[in-house]
Amino acid sequence: SSGINAEYGDSVSQGKCPFHTQAQAENQPNPHSSFVKQVKLSNSEEKTVLNQETSYDPELYSETLVFGSKKRLADVYSGRVITKEELSRHGPGSSVMWLSVLGQVYDVTVGWRHYGSGGTYSFFTGKDGSRAYSTGHFTDEGLTDDISGMTPGQLGEIFNWINIFGKKYTFVGRLEGRFFTSEGIPTATWRYLEDSLLALGVQEEDKQALRKKYPSCNSHYDNAAAKAEVWCTVKSGGVRRDWEGYPRQLHLPGEAVRCACIHPDFLEDGKIKEYPDCPADANSCKLKL
Repeated sequence: SSGINAEYGDSVSQGKCPFHTQAQAENQPNPHSSFVKQVKLSNSEEKTVLNQETSYDPELYSETLVFGSKKRLADVYSGRVITKEELSRHGPGSSVMWLSVLGQVYDVTVGWRHYGSGGTYSFFTGKDGSRAYSTGHFTDEGLTDDISGMTPGQLGEIFNWINIFGKKYTFVGRLEGRFFTSEGIPTATWRYLEDSLLALGVQEEDKQALRKKYPSCNSHYDNAAAKAEVWCTVKSGGVRRDWEGYPRQLHLPGEAVRCACIHPDFLEDGKIKEYPDCPADANSCKLKL
């Protein structure tokens, strides 16, 4: 399925939620603002929307940064609303097979060898087993849509499956329950997921910035001889630049110590340590393992 930006075009880039396009056309107020109001939804019925405090973020619904690459978010405001009972009728033994991840329902019938009865992934069919896409716990308890307590990184792993399914299978709609209401409005849990993905994007941007500031060294390890060599060039670590740098041990919180090529301006950084028995002005170091 295409991303929501492709489907709704300019309305998304202008910050208009596709869910209330009709309401806007009829001069109705924005259903996502922070007070009670009456809006016409896609089924043309008058509904009351309560305390929708999160404003619509066009960037989130077009492309968001996940694991260092641009990913399209699923069509979270498109497709019809599906109940869990209806989803359960499209299990591994049915002629039409559906599964749900993060409340996004896909028709996986063409992958029947994997999702049909006896298939490797048949336990995903007919339900939303979002949590298991990260944990790998394929038990009845593990195959749940409860994402509470999961880290942004884990939620990013689950979200990445939306990108995979969106390219291979037909998108059916939104699942009523944990992520969407019976009217298809995102719940607080979906908003929590959005916030987590944004946090993940910030983390990845920070990591990319550190990789550019402290590019990795080239290295050669000879385990048999218990020795190694590390060195710097103008493109080591995959970062092209106009300086070579000096090999140093880089100590970052929560990460394994690695060799980084350090710009002369950053040699006094507290995260940097010299290699033993290596001249401070050398651009290569021979190490004992």
